[in-house]
Amino acid sequence: MKKIACLLSGALLLSLLPVSAKPVSAAVPATFTVDVSESYRPVTHVASGSLYGLAEEGRPADDLIGPTKPKMFTQMAPDGGQLPNGETTPIGDALKVADIAKRNGADVMIRMPDIYPDFPYRWVSWDDWYAKVDHIVQARLQSGADNIYGYELWNEPDWTWNANAAGSFNEAWKKTYLRVKQLDSSAKTVGPSISKYDEAWIRNYLTYARDNNVLPDIISWHELGDPEGNHRDTPAPGYISDHVASYRALEKELGISPRPISINEYGVIAEQAVPGSMVRYIAEFERTGVDTANIAFWFRPGRLSNLVTDTGQKNGAWWLYKWYGDMSGQMVMTTPADPRAVDLDGIASVNDSKQQVNVVFGGGTGNHNVVVKGLDALSAFSGTAHVKLESTPWYGVDTAVPNTTSEFSGNFHIQNGQITIPVTNMKASTGYQLIVTPGEQNGINRYEAEQADVHDAAVLQSKQASDGGYVGTIDHEDSYVQFAVQAPTAGDYQMTVGYANGGSATATHTLTVNDNTYATVHYPTTGGWLAQGNVSAIQQTVSLKKGQNIITLAKGNAGYAELDYIQLQPDVAFDVRLEAEDASVQDAKVVGSSFASNRLFVGNIDNPDSSVAFAVYAPNAGTYNMDVGYGNGTSATSTHTLTVNGQVQNAVSYPVSGGWISNVPNAGTRKVLTVPVTLKQGDNTLVFGKGTGYAELDYIQIR
Repeated sequence: MKKIACLLSGALLLSLLPVSAKPVSAAVPATFTVDVSESYRPVTHVASGSLYGLAEEGRPADDLIGPTKPKMFTQMAPDGGQLPNGETTPIGDALKVADIAKRNGADVMIRMPDIYPDFPYRWVSWDDWYAKVDHIVQARLQSGADNIYGYELWNEPDWTWNANAAGSFNEAWKKTYLRVKQLDSSAKTVGPSISKYDEAWIRNYLTYARDNNVLPDIISWHELGDPEGNHRDTPAPGYISDHVASYRALEKELGISPRPISINEYGVIAEQAVPGSMVRYIAEFERTGVDTANIAFWFRPGRLSNLVTDTGQKNGAWWLYKWYGDMSGQMVMTTPADPRAVDLDGIASVNDSKQQVNVVFGGGTGNHNVVVKGLDALSAFSGTAHVKLESTPWYGVDTAVPNTTSEFSGNFHIQNGQITIPVTNMKASTGYQLIVTPGEQNGINRYEAEQADVHDAAVLQSKQASDGGYVGTIDHEDSYVQFAVQAPTAGDYQMTVGYANGGSATATHTLTVNDNTYATVHYPTTGGWLAQGNVSAIQQTVSLKKGQNIITLAKGNAGYAELDYIQLQPDVAFDVRLEAEDASVQDAKVVGSSFASNRLFVGNIDNPDSSVAFAVYAPNAGTYNMDVGYGNGTSATSTHTLTVNGQVQNAVSYPVSGGWISNVPNAGTRKVLTVPVTLKQGDNTLVFGKGTGYAELDYIQIR
C-alpha cells in the first residue's frame, strides 16, 4: 500500500543511549490543549520580570536582559541600605537601574521599606519613616525617571510589620499613602504585598482603605507555594486562579473598581528558575489577567532571579523566558489536563499576521499529547501544518546552556481543525517550545509509518499515534514497512523507532538499509498496543548515503510489534548524561534543589549499604572520561567506592565543595570532577557506595 506524502508528526524521545530500548509508561497520555481560536489578551510578557533582577550596569548584560522582554522589575528604594541575601554592600537601587530597565523595555517598582538595612525590617520611629519616605519620593522626582511602575509602600506586612511599635498596618498604610501622594500626585501606590494570598487579611485591608479613600492603585501579593505559603519546597501554582477569582469577587462585594494585580514575587526556593516549573506560573498569570509578576529572589541579585549563572551566562531557564519573550500578537487559551496538579501546563500565542503559533510548555513527566486546535479559524492554515519542537534542560542554576536542543521538525495533517503531537519521556524540569506554521515544508527528520510503503500489513488510526496513524499486523513472512528518507550528508545517523509491543516478550524486526540487511531491531514489551497509547521508542545507529535512502523494517523471528514512525538525527560523539535520582538508589534519599541537575539529587548516602547504581550502554569498549556532579559540605575530602561491572575501582575522591546541594538560599553548592572509567562494549553497571566522610551525587556524564 503506497503512500505518496511523507509527513512528520511528533513524539519526543530524550534517551541519551545510542542504542537502547526503554519502554515508557503504558498509560494513555494526558492532554495539554491549545485553542488558537480563543485569544484572550495581547502579548505583554506579564511574568517576565524579577525581584532584584538588576544589580548595576552590566550585571546582567543587556544581551541577557533584552531577549526575555521584561515588563517590570522590583528593586530597592533609592539610597537604600538593604543587603539582599547576604550581599556585603547595598545593590540594586531602583533609580540607578531605571535606565537599564527602560532601554530593555521595562518599568521599575520601588520597594520602599528596602531602604532599611535589615530584613525583617527594624522599625525605628515615625519621624524616621517619614524622613525615609520623603527622601525616596524626592529622589525619584529629581531623577526624572519616567518608567516607575509604582511605589510599593511595604513588603509582607502580614509578618514584617511591627504593630507594637508602629501601630496598626492599616493606619500606617493610610499615613504613608497620603504622604506619598502629597509629594508626588502622579504616584501609583502598590500594596499590600502580603507574603501569601489571605482573603480575610485583604478584606480587612481593602475595607479600611475604601472607607478612608486610600485604596492602592495596584493590588499585590506573593505566590510562594501552597495555600499555607510554604515557600521552600511545596509549589502550588494551580491555586493562583482561585486567588485571583477570590480577589475579584472581593472587589465586587466591596464596591471597588478593578485594580491591576501585581504578583511581585513568585516561585518556591526548590524550583527557582527551573524551566518546567516556572512555565506553570506564567500560564496561570497570563490566563487570569495579572498585570505584572516577578520571579522571587532567593539567591544573588543581578541574575534575573537565576535565569543566568554566577558567571553571567545563559542557563536552561533563560531560554524558556527567551521563548516567552519571542511571543507576539495575541495570547491564546491553553488548558492543562489537571489544573490542580503540579504537572504539564503552558502558554501559547498567535502572531499579528496569524502565520505562526508559538507554544511554550513544561512540567510534565512521561507521555503527554499536545493538541493544537482551532487552526481552521486561521486563514493561513489548511491541509498541513509544519511543527518544530525544541527543548531546554535544567542542569542547575550555575550550569551554562549555550543552546537549546532541536528535537524534531516535520509536517502534520490538520484534521477537524487540529493537530495532535505526542510528546514522550518528558522530564518535569525541562521546558519545551513548539512553533507551528502553515503548510508542508522540507527538511523533516521524522517519517510516519502510515505514509511509507506498507506491504502485507494494515494502516490503522488512533488518536494516540503520531499524526493519528500507525501500521499494525506486521505479522506475515512478507510483511514490511519501507521508508524513503533523505540524508543531507553521508554518515552515521541515530534512528529512533516509535513502536508498540503488547506481547509479553521482546519482539523483533529485520532492518534493511538500501537493500543491505543491517541489523535485528529489538522491541521490549510496552504492556499494551498503540491504540491504547502504549507507546515507546528504541534507537538504532544506521549508516546512510547522501540523498535518498531506503530503510525497511520487516517481520522478524520473534513476537509482534506495531510501527508509528522513524526519526533520524545525525549521529554524534558518545556523550551520555545520567541523573542520580533516575539510577537505582538504595538506602539513600532523593532530594529537590534548584542547584541540582533536573532539580533533584541523591543525598544521605551515609550507611554501609547505601548505593547509587547507574546502567550505562557503551558503543565500544575502552576508557572514557566521567564527570561526576557532587556536593561535599564537610570540611575534608570525602570518598565513594566505585565498582564497574562488579569490579572494584579506585575510590572517587570529592574535595570540599563549600556546601551541600541544598535548597537553602546561598548555601547550595555543586561541584564537578572528572575521573577515568573503563567500560565494556554494551551494557555496564556503575555502583557508587558509601566511602569515607559524606558526599551527595547529582549526575554522571560519560564521554
